Amino acid sequence: MTRTKGMALAFYLAAAVAGLAIGVAVDRLLVPSTTVRATTRAMRDRFAKDLKLTADQRSAVDNVLDARFRSESILVVPIRPQLDSVRAEARLKISALLTPEQQRVYEQMQRDQKARAQEKK
Repeated sequence: MTRTKGMALAFYLAAAVAGLAIGVAVDRLLVPSTTVRATTRAMRDRFAKDLKLTADQRSAVDNVLDARFRSESILVVPIRPQLDSVRAEARLKISALLTPEQQRVYEQMQRDQKARAQEKK
C-alpha cells in the first residue's frame, strides 16, 4: 500500500470513528434510551447511598435533578434542528463505510431506535 493510500485510509477511519462518536453523543443527549434511564437511576441510587441521604433528602434531590433535566431539554429545543442535521450527516457517512449487509442491519437499528423514541412520546 502506498503512503498516500495509507494516509487516506487512516483519514477515513478517523472520520468514521469521529462521526460515530458524535452520533452516539448526540443520540444520548436527545433520545435517552432505557439503558440511559437505568444508568441515570443507578447513578442517583449511588449518589444517595454515598451521601447516606434520608428518604426526604432523596426525594428533594430527585426533584432538583428532574427540574434540571427538564430545563436542559428546553434549552436543546432551539438547536435541535442543527443537532438533527449533524446526526443525519454522521449516519450517512457511517452508512457509506458499510457493506450492503451491514447497511441493512444499520438501517434496522435506526428504525428500532426511532420506534423506541416514538414509544416514549
